[in-house]
Amino acid sequence: MDVCRIVTARFGVYAAAIAVLTGLGLFFLAGVRIAESWGWFALASFGGVVASAWSIRSALGPGADAVRPAREDSEGAEPEPSVGLPPGQVAPSTPLEPEPDEVDYLMALRHEFRTPLNAVLGFSDVLLSGIDGEVNDSQREDLEIIRASGIRLRILLDSALDLSQLAGGELRLDVDRADVRELLARVAVEAGQLWSNKRRAGCTLPDRPCIIDVDEARLRRSILVLADLLATDHRDADIGLILVLSDDHIAIEAIADPSDRMTLGTLPTPAEVLASEDATEIRRWPVAVASEVIARHGGSLYHGDAPSRFLIRLPLERT
Repeated sequence: MDVCRIVTARFGVYAAAIAVLTGLGLFFLAGVRIAESWGWFALASFGGVVASAWSIRSALGPGADAVRPAREDSEGAEPEPSVGLPPGQVAPSTPLEPEPDEVDYLMALRHEFRTPLNAVLGFSDVLLSGIDGEVNDSQREDLEIIRASGIRLRILLDSALDLSQLAGGELRLDVDRADVRELLARVAVEAGQLWSNKRRAGCTLPDRPCIIDVDEARLRRSILVLADLLATDHRDADIGLILVLSDDHIAIEAIADPSDRMTLGTLPTPAEVLASEDATEIRRWPVAVASEVIARHGGSLYHGDAPSRFLIRLPLERT
């Protein structure tokens, strides 16, 4: 992998992260409240984000430009004769494989974004815990919004990268044994944080353990995406998460009550989202990724109305 491209992308990401963390320090530690100072900070933060986007685009540019001329030259060239074939017959072309450099760069970019994002979420939790001093109600509300925005950004980042891997046929589940009861309980906690603790997600769990082979991180994110869609569609409804264990499968239900109909008519697929030109459909790509992740677990996803709900069915033994 080109070292210059990694360094450029890393510098852009860290520049934006430092701008955000500096602002948090000025607000909570230095006690800066002057409107003019915050105006300059907002301008500097915007500049940091723009610089980050520009540097990442610049880092991606050389790789794309380097590949393009080779493909154009190959299209205009005559096919070379193939050894061992009759005259006039050309060997079948080999499908283009993704360059290892491009795949590695995608994973590196994911890591570089998650590192400063985890720092923002971690220090938000530290400040909310009161370890560095008590915070008043107004500061707590601001910190909860910062944490919720960070969680939402992490969901979008991970879902976007999964969507790109689905498009290239490269998504692989990281499967391990996990207790779905603990997974669902954690989703309920993260849902409250995602909604800035203004709403809570109820959680009904069975008494006995429910251990199956799953990609815990992806399944947890998928359930959170579905619960968040219900909460967005029905702002006055209570969101509940229910886990039911049977002999051959488990059922996970996310329900909004009271509610009537969801804005989601049908479950989108990754292919439909990538091919769509409708902004409303494109914004549903996290749901498309969630549906595909559940299918990769050998499960199925259903949705219905009155009340609005999602139902996930997963086999106890993956096929």
